[in-house]
Amino acid sequence: MRTAPVRIHRKIAVAAAAALIAGVTITAHASASPAAPSATTTAPVLEKDAQAFADAAAKNPPIYTLSYGDARKALDSAQAGPVGKLPADISHRTLKVGPTGEVTIRIVRPAGVSGKLPAVMYFHGGGWVLGNENTHDRLVRQIANGARAAVIFVDYTPSPEARYPIAIEQAYAATKWVAEHGDEINVDGSRIAVAGDSVGGNMTAAVTLMAKQRRGPALREQVLFYPVTDANFNTAS
Repeated sequence: MRTAPVRIHRKIAVAAAAALIAGVTITAHASASPAAPSATTTAPVLEKDAQAFADAAAKNPPIYTLSYGDARKALDSAQAGPVGKLPADISHRTLKVGPTGEVTIRIVRPAGVSGKLPAVMYFHGGGWVLGNENTHDRLVRQIANGARAAVIFVDYTPSPEARYPIAIEQAYAATKWVAEHGDEINVDGSRIAVAGDSVGGNMTAAVTLMAKQRRGPALREQVLFYPVTDANFNTAS
């Protein structure tokens, strides 16, 4: 049985999903050389990999026309493609915090690093409906290795299973727990950054404001990847 469609802002859903899918598809063909434009070309020309992605994407229905169940399957399938991933040590923990009573975190550390690390709380994008630890696995591993930090991926409850403010309260509660109990997962709770992509960037900004308003936890850095901060999308860019 197909699940009922969920009303997602079209541009939010398309931007979030397309950015994620593009990361996998283009990377998978990274060894290909870019196409050289013809000397007589007047229209913009895409590089070979970008054109291949555009052609592949055009064969499928827009993700915002799908039920949320089918949209999730489409994104999961796209992100399951064969791509190289940096090595990492991964563990999970279910925290007894937040408005639903629990939230699961995925702890991703650079492989073989045993010392106490700073933490990056990561909130994923996907229109508040799509995305999970698998769709963002490659990105999270890159952040962990590049920053030499433990990335704490928060598996917040998406919509329509949960409504506002459940997800954002889960994100804040997980961040607060890491700050107070970092020793339990071998991270430095006094050195926390928050980060996220698309609607996860929105959640990152929200958690930062919540931490300020609620007088904690103290956050060192805020990193927003193409954040959704204005749902009107009526800007010059």
